[in-house]
Amino acid sequence: MVEMFWEYQIKGGIVLAVSVLLYVLVLSNDSFFKRNRLWLVGSLLLPWIVPLITMPVWLKKMLFTDMGATVPLHTFVSVGQMNTDTVQSTNHFSFSIEFLSIVLYGLISLVFLVRLFYGYASILSLKKSAECKSYKGFSLAVLPDSKLGPFSFFRTIFIPKELEKSRESQLILEHEKTHCAGWHSIDLTLVECMLIFQWWNPFAWWLRNLIANNHEFCVDNIMLKNLPDPKDYQYSLLNLVRGQGQNHLVNNYNQSLTKKRIIMMNKSNKNRTIHRLKGLLLLPILTFSLLAFTNPKQSEDVKVEKKAEQTIANMLDLQKYIARNVKYPVKAQENYTQADVIAHVTIDKNGQVKGVKIARKSQDNVVKIDEVVITAYKNSGGNQDNSQAGIKSLEKETTRILKSLPQLTHQAWIGKKLEFKLKFKLQ
Repeated sequence: MVEMFWEYQIKGGIVLAVSVLLYVLVLSNDSFFKRNRLWLVGSLLLPWIVPLITMPVWLKKMLFTDMGATVPLHTFVSVGQMNTDTVQSTNHFSFSIEFLSIVLYGLISLVFLVRLFYGYASILSLKKSAECKSYKGFSLAVLPDSKLGPFSFFRTIFIPKELEKSRESQLILEHEKTHCAGWHSIDLTLVECMLIFQWWNPFAWWLRNLIANNHEFCVDNIMLKNLPDPKDYQYSLLNLVRGQGQNHLVNNYNQSLTKKRIIMMNKSNKNRTIHRLKGLLLLPILTFSLLAFTNPKQSEDVKVEKKAEQTIANMLDLQKYIARNVKYPVKAQENYTQADVIAHVTIDKNGQVKGVKIARKSQDNVVKIDEVVITAYKNSGGNQDNSQAGIKSLEKETTRILKSLPQLTHQAWIGKKLEFKLKFKLQ
């Protein structure tokens, strides 16, 4: 479960990185702000969806199968009798690296969750202390604190009392009203939720800034279309330098990158067809890139087998599970590698595999599981070559199959360390 969790996190992080980089390199300097917003919001959702998508088998074979590595092979698995000598071992709780990593990850994620709730609480507190009015169908909260800059949050506009009476107040209110009408706070909330889980990913923080800036570009574009003199609006941006320590959940009037905003305001929309085609051309590139992070589709019979193998109660079932799932590694077969692999498997009180370690020799203080022989039949023979690469592939396959063991319910195995011996032979 821990490995699956980290695999999901890393896949999601890479998907996010690909999407952000494509946006920055190709789309960010265009003045099609609505299209860019759709791309950025999509970048928030893709990391959660793509790793869960099932790739059809035919597509996986076409795109990712190394045809040179496929060698016809027939595997036969034989097992001995169950060893009735079981050794009692002292149960002890060990802090593994996996456990510590999950605890550390959870604690940091908890901090970001508290940060999110604190942000909401701070805004609600400000609203309670403010003088509440209305402005063109939206709530208007007049703040007594003049140090805060104007900002918006969902359907509420916040403005300091001194700015409400200034000559720029109409421009400010219209600007924040446009944020509210565009529901920009939803995007910011979504990105803050992503940071709870992807706080370790620099691309998640980069995406947060890109979304906030895109909101300002969208609003600036609408404002310029509705104003008789766009210069007044641009001057107001330059004159209002305030809002230090603003809440991370809000859109504020004097958002950073004012110079960049003014450049984007004056950017012409020449070659509109080319700019539109950019988004269409990026879609197949993005799709192909993300296919690498989907989960391969499994055949229905494998799914049925896994469903039936939720528990293993005796040695016969354990033998059947290994026989159905173990594979003689292609690399070991090509190198004509044969070896005995000994592995020690720790089983917790719930019968779950907690750790697999490859051992160099057998031990006495373990519960020994009878030897399993995996025989592969090759089309052509060769001289035995126990190279390091071949041995590593055998050990990797042994670790994989033992980590995949379902819950073990045999009382002789619960809370014990089991010793497996897999004998890989070629004929």
